[in-house]
Amino acid sequence: MRTRPGLAWTAGISAAALALTACGDNGNGGNGGADGEEEVTLTFTWWGGDVRHQYTQEIIELFEAEYPHITVEPQYGEWDGYWDQLATQTAAQDTPDIIQKDLVYLAEYIQNGILLELDTDIIDTSEFPDELIDTGVYEDALYAMPVGSTVLAYGTNPALLEEAGVEVPDDESWTWDDLLQISAEVSENTDAYGLGGTFPSTEFEIWLRQNAGVDIVTEDGELPWSPEDAADYFDHLGEFRDAGAYPSAAEISEERGIAREQTLLATGGAAMLPSWDTMLVALSSNDGVDLEPLMPPSNTGNAEDAELFYKASMFYSVYAGTEHPEEAQLFVDFLVNDPEAGELQQIERGIPGNESFREAIRDDLDEVETRILDYSERVEEFVGDAPPLQPEGFGAVQDIVIRYEDEFFHGNMDAEEAAEGMHREIEEAIG
Repeated sequence: MRTRPGLAWTAGISAAALALTACGDNGNGGNGGADGEEEVTLTFTWWGGDVRHQYTQEIIELFEAEYPHITVEPQYGEWDGYWDQLATQTAAQDTPDIIQKDLVYLAEYIQNGILLELDTDIIDTSEFPDELIDTGVYEDALYAMPVGSTVLAYGTNPALLEEAGVEVPDDESWTWDDLLQISAEVSENTDAYGLGGTFPSTEFEIWLRQNAGVDIVTEDGELPWSPEDAADYFDHLGEFRDAGAYPSAAEISEERGIAREQTLLATGGAAMLPSWDTMLVALSSNDGVDLEPLMPPSNTGNAEDAELFYKASMFYSVYAGTEHPEEAQLFVDFLVNDPEAGELQQIERGIPGNESFREAIRDDLDEVETRILDYSERVEEFVGDAPPLQPEGFGAVQDIVIRYEDEFFHGNMDAEEAAEGMHREIEEAIG
């Protein structure tokens, strides 16, 4: 069984982080520069694929050219392992100065005193919708600057559907039964799989919203769903597994730990995969793979019942113990407001929250990126309320869902056993 990564906060870690906030010692000292400005070194950590790593390095170079006294040291990797590494750094009192954050761990870091309250006199938020800025606010203070927005899509390879003899579905009227039939036919009639895997825990959340009318957690941090609801979800996965739509259990596990550009969808080994829409930039980066975003199916074939929601694609936060809070926030401001940075980033980190970025890059987007932007704007009429702020402990939920899906796919548990265990562990994680 896969061991669960997590923050595993202790009183010692929290106390150390709060102490660092006061003393500001994280090893980033500086000496006076030739022009009298202090030479500053900042560390910046993010997750992503090769496309993101490359253009982020270019953005860093632009920032360093504008602020010659500031050096930004990059630390990056894949999503898998990112949060374990960050937790280890924090426990060792070596948290990076600027951190790319996700909603899934945001409350946990804020409530443990790890993140700095951001100064909107340094970071300009005027080009961002209030609703998006609010996603990074906790108790009336901004701790996380949102980068952009994203929405769930099924990345689809039309060429593989054509090879299988099926048409690209009308995504405003298709059902889960349609998806099951299409993905099974691709697996049967081509050398590719119909579906490259699942997208926990977002796929589970959409399932709950469509079938139980609830999110994974309530505003009060309670679980509004039962093990019976989760058993229905595993039965749903089992239908696709039994129809041959999915890869083997081992392949699904392997897919979760490799770069996006190496996954089955990105290499033509699968026809469809649920993902955040802007992930399709990296997933479409290989020659011969031309992906199209489709809305998730619904039970009714009515797009309004798909229960879509926008989420902040990611955030930038600053470590509360940084020696250089002003310079770190200058870098965050550069990341979200500099026009050249926006041109390099385009939509790879989400549909830009900075509205001037969005308009400036629209005509420069390639075919795949244009499809994603069009998709995000097209589905707006079907998008409902976003889930509530995730409570402390929610960071463990995704991996809990993954582990129980793995146990189910490997045949180690039936739907009821997986559902009971998953419900119990999630309840304990956020309790």
